[in-house]
Amino acid sequence: LVARVYESKAEFRSALQHEKEGYTIYKNQLGEHHEKTKESSEYLKYLTQQAVALQRTMNEIYKNGSNANIMPLKFMAPSMASVLEQLNIINGILFIPLSQKDLENLKAEVQRRQQLQES
Repeated sequence: LVARVYESKAEFRSALQHEKEGYTIYKNQLGEHHEKTKESSEYLKYLTQQAVALQRTMNEIYKNGSNANIMPLKFMAPSMASVLEQLNIINGILFIPLSQKDLENLKAEVQRRQQLQES
């Protein structure tokens, strides 16, 4: 989450530093093959590409001045699910996604328990 904030400010060095820390934690705690570790690795690659693109743009500006051809930076917007997951982690909320069948089973169980209490 911190890396994404730095990315949005085009501070790729700080973003890379924070994401590397996150990647190291995921790798040590969850292993290389965990979804979060892989996701962090992909994000590190993306940040590196963006940092290189920014440096190339800066070099172009220094070289050609106002005649430089500046490409706009691309920012990877996090998905809503990713944002909610991060907020839940920060706030200590465990989010368990349920399928429609799971919801129906849960509803049936609640109704069954209510009927038992009433009788």
